[in-house]
Amino acid sequence: MKLKININFFENRILILKILVIIIGIVFALRLIDLQIINGASYREQSEKKMLRETTIEAPRGEIYDRNGVVLATSKLAYDVEIFKVGDENLNNTLLKVLNILEQNKDEYTSSFPMEDNEFHSNEDRVKVCETYDIDTKSTTAEILDYLYIKYDLNKLNVSNDVKNKLVALRYEIGTNPFSLFRSVTLAKDISYNSMAMIEELKSELPGIEINVNSKRYYPNGTIASHLLGYVSKISNEEYKELKDEGYTYNSIIGKMGIETTMEAFLKGSNGIKRTEVDAEGEIAGEYIYKEADSGNNVTLTIDYRLQQVAEKNLKKVINNIRTGAPGYSKKSDATSGVVVAIDVNSAEILAMASYPTFDPNEFVSGIKYSSWKKIMANTSKPMFNRAISGTYSPGSTFKMLSALAGLDSKVITISEKIKANGRYEYANRPMCWVYSYYGRTHGWVNVSDAIKVSCNCFFYEVGRRMGIDNLVKYCQMFGLGNKTGVELYGEAKGMIAGANKNMDWYLGDTLSAVIGQSYNSFTPVQLANYIATLANGGTLNRATVIKNVVNAEDEYVSSEDLLAHAEKVTGYKFISTRLDLNQKHVDAVVEGMKSVTSEQGGTSYIVFKNSDIEVAGKTGTAQVSSGHPNGVFVGFAPIENPQIAVVAIVEHGDSGTAVANIVKPILEEYFDISNENVNKEVNEVLVPSIKY
Repeated sequence: MKLKININFFENRILILKILVIIIGIVFALRLIDLQIINGASYREQSEKKMLRETTIEAPRGEIYDRNGVVLATSKLAYDVEIFKVGDENLNNTLLKVLNILEQNKDEYTSSFPMEDNEFHSNEDRVKVCETYDIDTKSTTAEILDYLYIKYDLNKLNVSNDVKNKLVALRYEIGTNPFSLFRSVTLAKDISYNSMAMIEELKSELPGIEINVNSKRYYPNGTIASHLLGYVSKISNEEYKELKDEGYTYNSIIGKMGIETTMEAFLKGSNGIKRTEVDAEGEIAGEYIYKEADSGNNVTLTIDYRLQQVAEKNLKKVINNIRTGAPGYSKKSDATSGVVVAIDVNSAEILAMASYPTFDPNEFVSGIKYSSWKKIMANTSKPMFNRAISGTYSPGSTFKMLSALAGLDSKVITISEKIKANGRYEYANRPMCWVYSYYGRTHGWVNVSDAIKVSCNCFFYEVGRRMGIDNLVKYCQMFGLGNKTGVELYGEAKGMIAGANKNMDWYLGDTLSAVIGQSYNSFTPVQLANYIATLANGGTLNRATVIKNVVNAEDEYVSSEDLLAHAEKVTGYKFISTRLDLNQKHVDAVVEGMKSVTSEQGGTSYIVFKNSDIEVAGKTGTAQVSSGHPNGVFVGFAPIENPQIAVVAIVEHGDSGTAVANIVKPILEEYFDISNENVNKEVNEVLVPSIKY
């Protein structure tokens, strides 16, 4: 009897569950009928009236400062004009009205259409446009434009062909970017306050047009430190495909060069989201911030803004003086470009890094004009080229300190030994000393310190012959020459050590050329600066750096370990600091020679430093090049008793290192004149506007 009761109980439960499932199914079916059949039209109408679209709020990039807090790169508010897809019948009139407002206030529209002044930038660009629109690639510019006037229905507008061409450019921008009711295309960036106000006033007549308030990268000091800072610009299609899963959009701004590139991961913030309710016509019903944008981390560099200013100012000044043969300069030359690197002797922190000619990174932020880019590319002096890390130069006689140390440590010469320099060396192809070549004189009997003072080639020819090329190569490698310094920048060149390639035929004449800094010796200015810093500090080779620290919005510092790991990742190079086993007496003898270069008559830069209150250890160099005047090189450090700063300056076709020393003297004077009062004053004087009017 109990068993029968239990069976009935379970059968009843199953029956109840079946009934519930049937009832729920009926309810869902009735609801679907209501949604899709009875009230479908009404619900569709409501849905169309309240569609939700999301707009990315680009996060402000982190700021970049000098070592004392001077702003080098920041962000300011910018008004961008964006368009969302609306009915095509209103598009041309809308674009024309926006274009008129922009031109009235001298603002520029954004377009990647490769045409300027009614001419394509190149034949390749003309062909690309033809292929985009399936036009015969043999078509002329006029035929292409006529086709596009018809395609975009522009002939109905009562406007000139010049205006039609501008509308073609805007339609091209819209047509070649993702464009919908939910995804906008940017028509103009960083417009004036007047344009923004006029567009907002006419908003009802401009369907699909929105003003988006964004942050725009701004470099308040113009060209100062441009090669080091780099610049930002709109992300390319290739970059977007690679980075779209990391929070980048089609309209994102991304670092393209310098610190802006290598520190992109830190400088880029986290984007926000704005949600907007719109109807099918694009009319806005309401909007709100769904997620706030978080700004990027702030990066502090090792450079000193004032030292950078002095370096750039005097680099340009001396290049012009050398080129024109100004009073105090021996003769005219074809000098047009040069570079300066100043480095902390003990930490290898870069204090100044200047490359000339230069450029203004602000031109690139909203997209550089083709005419401006064409001008930069036509400049044979390469304004965009960072000579400090990518340029490689023969060091000339500034290499002789290394040759001296190699010879002393190899015991082929001694500190006191004197070698007679007859003006023409008797071995190999009998090369001449510069003093014999220029003046028909000789240096006579000289020791190692004297040889550095007067830059005697014959002395070092003898050192090279006795020592051999292998020892010279060994000491180059010890001092980091012919290898990257590990500085946190893309594009650092490795350079070349003469004699390091064992597959090359090598002769005594090659060694004689290499030992005075010629032959295949070719190093970057930052390598040369680190070599001089290593000599000055007694033999510690450190990794060169331009990053002081990185701080997030919560004032938390990124660890030095993480920064080092990031640097090694982005540069693909791991630098190992080393302590060289140098004989201090040998170092002292070399430094004694460098001191006499600047402080004693007969020293090759005495004329420049003779009235200086700073004790400078220096060396001039004149490096032969394939054509034109030789390069002028100067290296030095100060003060001699307690070295703090090392400086390297090179002027391409500068003719002599003596002339180039005029760049270094004011840099050293500025360095030792810096005070805390000046630091605070400088920081407070740098003002960044928040809105462009």
